[in-house]
Amino acid sequence: MGTAGQLIVRRYRLVRALGQGGMGIVWEGHDTLLDRPVAVRQVLLPPALGETRRLRLAQRVAREARQAERLRHPNIAAVYDVAEEDGTPYIIMELVRSRSLDGIVASDGPLPPERAAPLARKLLAALAHAHAAGVRHGDVRPSNVLIGHDGRVLLADFGTGALAADAAFSASHTRRAPAHGEPVSATRGVQAFLAPERADGAALTAASDLWALSDLRALSDLRALSDLWALSDLWALGATLHFAITGRPPTPDSAELSPDEVLHTVVNGLLARDPRTRLEPRTANRLLAEIEPAAPPPPASRGGRRTRLMAGLAAAAVVAGAVGGWAVLRPHPGASDTRVPLAANASAPAPGTPATASGAPTRTAGASPAPRLRLKWHRSTAGWRAAVPRAWTIEQAEFSTRWLDPEGRARFELEVTAQSGTDPLGTLREAEAILDAKDYRKLRLRAISSKYGTAADWEFTWTRRKASAESHLARGTAYHQARRVISTETTTSVLTWTTTADDWERLRPTLTRVFALFQPPTG
Repeated sequence: MGTAGQLIVRRYRLVRALGQGGMGIVWEGHDTLLDRPVAVRQVLLPPALGETRRLRLAQRVAREARQAERLRHPNIAAVYDVAEEDGTPYIIMELVRSRSLDGIVASDGPLPPERAAPLARKLLAALAHAHAAGVRHGDVRPSNVLIGHDGRVLLADFGTGALAADAAFSASHTRRAPAHGEPVSATRGVQAFLAPERADGAALTAASDLWALSDLRALSDLRALSDLWALSDLWALGATLHFAITGRPPTPDSAELSPDEVLHTVVNGLLARDPRTRLEPRTANRLLAEIEPAAPPPPASRGGRRTRLMAGLAAAAVVAGAVGGWAVLRPHPGASDTRVPLAANASAPAPGTPATASGAPTRTAGASPAPRLRLKWHRSTAGWRAAVPRAWTIEQAEFSTRWLDPEGRARFELEVTAQSGTDPLGTLREAEAILDAKDYRKLRLRAISSKYGTAADWEFTWTRRKASAESHLARGTAYHQARRVISTETTTSVLTWTTTADDWERLRPTLTRVFALFQPPTG
């Protein structure tokens, strides 16, 4: 058993217990390396297990958590790390200040369809992202659906959800604490939200980590065994939606909703007993979208906005080999470049630029400033606007928009995501902590002032280990990079400026101007 104040693997300090149940204890913790709050699940393996079984189960916990670490999505409570201390597994997760769907329904009553539909769409998006990455949940139910105090909807317990129905924890199924410790009295048992093919004798095998069906041949038309997991998650989503609008989980006698229920087509389609006839995610999403209240139109001055849901790494992770740490809504490639006069606005200086108290860059005595490149405005349909070098070539990457120097000696990359609550300094520290770069030298990493919200800068040099056609960087070349993260009430913006080490001073005046003139979306 852990204790308050205990330090796990010399990094994660346990602060206070949030909840305890069949799979262990959930703690509020503190990451001493990145100086941020985290949730720590201490997985308590049943003491009656033999040594071999305990070892296999601990290995499986670590394997499931490692798979979940790959997921970065606005509607998934992130899994950051998995650790082991004195033979006990610990899963380090995002700490979400929230209420569970279970607790909300228990205290406030069932949700109206117009509120349940957008919630279900977010959960569906989270599952679609996880399944595309080959990760299943295995324990989708109301206690694992978190409604953040900031309005976010997150699916929690990736990494441990698939273990929930394991026979080793069966004695505690009905009273298991959810991921972030809402009151145990509000929780529902695992079995109430298990798909029929799992509840009717399907078992998780230690060898394959897949559940088996008594009549697998009848499902031979499915693409792969992993699809079976995805289908069982969809059933559990339907059961969760059933609970959200009725206040009770489905039972064999009351699984289907009557036709007069607004969401009956979606719920009944997801709750089909035969996995082959279960409603497809795309169809479910379309039906839910028809019920979801229409979003208010964007301001006329900003034009239309079209985004596509993806997940990945932030900003220049591909540039320096660093991993970001947030999930994103990627802007649609459609945007326009307009050559217009630029307003005189110094704002915060770029990294590496000496500044006066007012924030304006200063000149070094006896040195002539390098000429600044001519700029033009780039306006995005997502609402942001950036001043970029006029002669540079625009390139729409999968996760960002970038501009390339024609001579291949510099680049500017910009990513704007629909995610609030980002800690800019903590995010950059996390990227630095796991950076794998040759001859890395940190020049500065600190919070800065910004009129748009919280912000931080990271400036460093490094030598590229391998050539990358995608990022246009050469093997063995020394590079200099500045990265700025700006967090507003509704978005996170990551600006990344990279040059060869020899070209840094020549292009620094342009960097200062580009960073100062960037305007994130407003409203």
